[in-house]
Amino acid sequence: MRGHEFRFWMQGTALASGVLIGLSGIGFAQEAATPDAAAAATQEAATQDASQASPRSRAEALLYGLEGQTKDVAAGLALLETAAAQGDHPSQTALGNLLLWGGPLPADPARGEALLSEAAAAGDAEAKLILGRQLIGGWALPRDLDRGKALLEELVAEGDPKAEVALAEFYLYGTGLPKDWDKAKALAEAAADKGDGQGIWKYGEMLMWSERDAKTAEAMLNRAGELGVGQAYATLAEGAMYGYLGGGSVSRAKFDGYAEKARAAGNQRIEVLDAIRQMWGISMRADGPKTVEELTKAANAGNREAGRYLLGLLRDGNGLNIQKDRAAAEALLKDHPELFTDAERAEMQLSIDVAKRRDPKGIAASAEVVQSRRGDLSQSAAEDLYKAAPNVVIYVLQQDLKAKGLYAGKLDGLAGPRTLKGLNKLCKTLPGGLNCTDGILSRKTIGALLIAP
Repeated sequence: MRGHEFRFWMQGTALASGVLIGLSGIGFAQEAATPDAAAAATQEAATQDASQASPRSRAEALLYGLEGQTKDVAAGLALLETAAAQGDHPSQTALGNLLLWGGPLPADPARGEALLSEAAAAGDAEAKLILGRQLIGGWALPRDLDRGKALLEELVAEGDPKAEVALAEFYLYGTGLPKDWDKAKALAEAAADKGDGQGIWKYGEMLMWSERDAKTAEAMLNRAGELGVGQAYATLAEGAMYGYLGGGSVSRAKFDGYAEKARAAGNQRIEVLDAIRQMWGISMRADGPKTVEELTKAANAGNREAGRYLLGLLRDGNGLNIQKDRAAAEALLKDHPELFTDAERAEMQLSIDVAKRRDPKGIAASAEVVQSRRGDLSQSAAEDLYKAAPNVVIYVLQQDLKAKGLYAGKLDGLAGPRTLKGLNKLCKTLPGGLNCTDGILSRKTIGALLIAP
């Protein structure tokens, strides 16, 4: 047994035996080390910890079934409401954030903003961060760029790395604020100097895909990985695979090294990238059945990324060496509930169902189902639905356009000139920096239109 393995084995043995040195003051020679006494001591310590925890921590333990608590959403919400009403600012922040989106309770963005504003005014940094992001991004709240920017800049002045990353991303992507790569880089690097590598991961990723400076992009992504952002190594592996790290064979030769680092960091996406290489024959012979086999193996081992990618592949095929097999997609969804949340399962089953029929009557019937479920869709689910059944989604949006007086053509699910013109007009009414011209039929834009209120 290696030294580090022995250390972890000893720690696990001590915890399993109920020896709570430092918590209860009980030593190895005490009777409390017996199983019954150990269990009692553990329960007492847990009770003490629970009683000393903040109202927000206790509420979230009930809401999500954390720290050994039985999940009780009603009790968790009641505790959060009580604490927020009594002026507990972390609880106001948590409740305000829940109200922006809904879920365990109905969404109420106006009340959510009021709670977040109260907590922010009292100096709660998390409330300022959430509110600042929403007011710039305009996702759950109407945009107020001056106020949102002021909140984030206030945190940046205090040296808050999360705010530096948030503001860096707005400048990087041009969401709400004008694109400014220099400001984005400075903010991302400031956060990295404090140990937060999220900003330089995002910046390095954009730099790599834009082909502006492959060498600098690779260096920044490596630094992000060293700071604990495992996704950065998967980004590097993907860039290497497609030739963005020096071009051609030079770039592709880097894949294995970055894939190994991504796996070591626990990143699950690397198995998907390996499957994509196998599917399209990147640095190897293309083999569709082998791709499905490898993804199935990864999914069976508990890889959520592989499971979700495999489901889409089975549902849609790839038009080359993998055929549609919707029965297999449904079986994957049924046989591996651990890979998907309840919401994901519902969304994916919907995507399979609406993809089954492509005839005009089938499209109209599927559109009716989608219309009834739109309020439950996330952005990613809407994008996936568009990929699975583009005509159904376009049909649904044509219904929207007709209702708003932006389209007078047939409901046919086809993106003809009049449909595109109406989608362009509708797109321009939404926040989020969407590409409403040449990118009007992109998954991001259509997904945003589908979930728009």
